[in-house]
Amino acid sequence: MSEFLLGMGRELNDWIKGLKLQDYQHLLFILLKILLVLFLAFVVYRIGRVLIDRFFNAQSQLKIGVDLRKVNTLRALAHSILRYTVYFVAGLTILGQFVDTTSILATAGIGGLAIGFGAQSLVKDVISGFFILFEDQYAVGDFVTIGDTTGTVEEIGLRITRIRGFKGDLTIIPNGQIQKVVNYTRGNVLAVVDISVPYETDIDKAIKLIEDVAGRYAKENENIVEQPQVLGVMDLGDSQITIRAVARTLPLKHWEVERELKKRIKEAFDENDIGVPYPRTVIIHSEKEEKR
Repeated sequence: MSEFLLGMGRELNDWIKGLKLQDYQHLLFILLKILLVLFLAFVVYRIGRVLIDRFFNAQSQLKIGVDLRKVNTLRALAHSILRYTVYFVAGLTILGQFVDTTSILATAGIGGLAIGFGAQSLVKDVISGFFILFEDQYAVGDFVTIGDTTGTVEEIGLRITRIRGFKGDLTIIPNGQIQKVVNYTRGNVLAVVDISVPYETDIDKAIKLIEDVAGRYAKENENIVEQPQVLGVMDLGDSQITIRAVARTLPLKHWEVERELKKRIKEAFDENDIGVPYPRTVIIHSEKEEKR
């Protein structure tokens, strides 16, 4: 390996020594053209983003009803299209400084060139992205579960979807790998509250307390769209009885409702001397042990 590197180094050294002044000028000219292409690509991309943002901001400020989620989704998609277009044109222009790209495209075609670069998965991702947008499976701002990832959709691009998790972690998923989507934002959601009480508790009294607390809370909270219901005893555990109450809420408001209901039910139980169940151990003494 070391001999190979030494040989390459010698050949490179010989090539540099063989260069003439005109060759150096030509290389410098090519380098300047590449830098100019990169600079223009950066400027076009920045200006394009500003124009896209201005257009969609104007759409979102219209007085007629506009779905902001769809506006943000199309904004992200437009950014993605602009980015890939600028990358492609700039890359092709830079490549043209070294090879004749016209002849390559003419003989192989753009489709053959893409396949030659192993872009079959890219085509799959792009097609899947169009179907996601066309079928409106989810939009920017929706809270979804895709595979084992749960979070808020931050961006839908031509090739990828970005999901921001609850803790701030960002997951990037190729659109072609999305098989199943659970969308928590479409339609009302059911808040489920399970309350455990000791076996000696008066069940009817506990259910009545939960109904009263849930009813009062529903009148105060506009996020609850249906009157809460107490379904009754759901489980008989080792040391507790589980009572379930449910309330239908607006999308993504069920966690807030569940937390507040549990807090208020606990306070009501404390006021009415209904305790918290604890594991208990029963010790049985035999007659022989008593005689000793």
